[in-house]
Amino acid sequence: MILLDVFSSPIAGGAQTFLVIVCVLIGLGAGITAIDTRSTFSKKKKADH
Repeated sequence: MILLDVFSSPIAGGAQTFLVIVCVLIGLGAGITAIDTRSTFSKKKKADH
């Protein structure tokens, strides 16, 4: 709900766009990190067998 309050608050359009871009970049970075760690762990498991 905090995100909804931030995006619906009367702030400048540029700041709102900036917040959206930052949130998207953080989401992409987290997703790429999760995929990278998953592939790293699967490679280690395959090497053990």
